[in-house]
Amino acid sequence: MSGTTDTAPALSPHRPLALRLPAALLACVAVPVGMITLPWAAFIVVACVRSLLRGSEGNWLGLVTMGVAPLVGYPAAAVLWSRSRRAATLRRGWILALLGVLVIVAVSFMSLYALGYGFYDEWKETQPGGRGYHP
Repeated sequence: MSGTTDTAPALSPHRPLALRLPAALLACVAVPVGMITLPWAAFIVVACVRSLLRGSEGNWLGLVTMGVAPLVGYPAAAVLWSRSRRAATLRRGWILALLGVLVIVAVSFMSLYALGYGFYDEWKETQPGGRGYHP
């Protein structure tokens, strides 16, 4: 009788790495992209609201979709991140994390493309043949 006990073994408060990995992947994608996209999206939305309040003809309305999408998509990705952290199975955790990554990529693509193209266009002007080139 010395080898058996009546008490249940204590459960570990830490989840195994395999169950924590999907949420970590989603966080590693969302945080850097969000640091670029979210301030720009907030600027676009504020600029559109200000132009509408001043009585403009809605010149910024096309850009508002690029601004509102990240402001809606990132909270959705945060919910998916939270649920992927609490997923009971590894498969469900990966599905939720990959859905979150898809949401981040979908709502941030146009914003990052526009910002990247703007940086590329400015860089191109300093290259040989560009307008700002001085040998």
